Amino acid sequence: MKSMVINPVTRIEGHATITLDIDDGGKVSRGHLKVLEIRGFEKLLEGMELMKMPLITGRICGVCPAAHHLAAVTAIENGLKVKVPEAAARLRELMYAGHILHSHALSTFVLCGPDIMEGLDAPSKDRNVFNLLRLQPELVRKVLRLRSIGQKIVEIVGGRGVHPVTFVPGGIASAPSPEEMASMAAWGAEASELVDELSGVLFGRLSTMADIREATEMPFKSVALSNEGKVAFSHSPCVVMDGTGKVEASFDAEVYADNLVEHTMEGSYMKSVRLSKGDEVFFVGPLARLNVNTGFTTPKASQLLAGYRDRGFPRTSALDSIEARLVEMVHCAESIQAVASQPLKGDLSVPVKPAAGRFIGMVEAPRGILIHDFQGDDQGRVTGANLIVATQANYEAIDHCITAMATMNIDQGDDNLLLNGMEFALRCFDPCLACATHAAGSMPMQVKIRRDGEVLRTLGRRIEK
Repeated sequence: MKSMVINPVTRIEGHATITLDIDDGGKVSRGHLKVLEIRGFEKLLEGMELMKMPLITGRICGVCPAAHHLAAVTAIENGLKVKVPEAAARLRELMYAGHILHSHALSTFVLCGPDIMEGLDAPSKDRNVFNLLRLQPELVRKVLRLRSIGQKIVEIVGGRGVHPVTFVPGGIASAPSPEEMASMAAWGAEASELVDELSGVLFGRLSTMADIREATEMPFKSVALSNEGKVAFSHSPCVVMDGTGKVEASFDAEVYADNLVEHTMEGSYMKSVRLSKGDEVFFVGPLARLNVNTGFTTPKASQLLAGYRDRGFPRTSALDSIEARLVEMVHCAESIQAVASQPLKGDLSVPVKPAAGRFIGMVEAPRGILIHDFQGDDQGRVTGANLIVATQANYEAIDHCITAMATMNIDQGDDNLLLNGMEFALRCFDPCLACATHAAGSMPMQVKIRRDGEVLRTLGRRIEK
């Protein structure tokens, strides 16, 4: 048996390698993502002030800080049974729509875009946004404008474009001016037009990738939040749907630990997550959200979702995640325009005092389900923390699709295509590896003692939490 290694994997958030095992007959045995960075946030949070979790956990990641900001403040409010004023809820919705728009534009057009537009058989030097800028400057200009709109909305509502600060337990710290609200409403309308234009270009290319769509089919369940059949990004139950479209289960944030279980993975600091019942694999993210739900709270996106589902239900190919992001971007643009067009009324926050207890929040990050779980004492300090991040939930689906793409291309005699295909399979999930490597002390270590290439002895140890 021999192995191939991609090190480092490019155009993703974080650091990782992909290993591919090939048997003596030249057939693929297994592809595996190994995440090599360790950040230990769960341990670092112990002893910190509970009320500062929205600020501190927002620093976990520079790509999806708003998701951690929202998950942490939601956890605190759930634990303290606090309901925020309507004005605060609307502003949170507005900022989060900007966040998802920005994140999806980055993933779809900047990270996956070069693979889709140039083709997986293109040389590596040509599969990047700079080459796209050279070949299609107007297309890239529109992409960057779309991303900028999302980021500017986060900056205005959240106080900062990266690592927002305005979500506080009980509401929001400040509100945009009427002039800023009017500007954001106009940007929402502009974003809607940009998504339409860019989607047309991308759909044309995606329609030529039927072989990749078939290869990356996943025989796993879909898991996503649902507000009575509508796509929801917070404050809703989590729904489990099987591969035939049948809803199997539903659970709320406070009982997530009874429904999900983490597993260590070989040679990686990232854990996978499975359903407790049956130890079954699932996937999360925009693809799962559009499987589980039949509509949005906005009209155009709901219409697009109906057409998306008419072309196949449930959709279970990793490639379909890209189209799902496009549909969600339409919803975000509609939401920005609708929310920012209405005047704000009433208080922005209600008073909140810390107390001892368990604090659990479950939201939909751009990449899928994100859970923050804190335990706090009567001094308002965090005594324990657990984070479950979307990329963890997608880990085994990622490995499945890496293996599938390698199997499809292994006999083509083109190592460039083989390697590019595996990287593209990973990018379809929009992985965020810095977020997902938060636990310490549970990665196995092995030392192989060799002589002239022959393994004489293997030493190992595993340190459990």
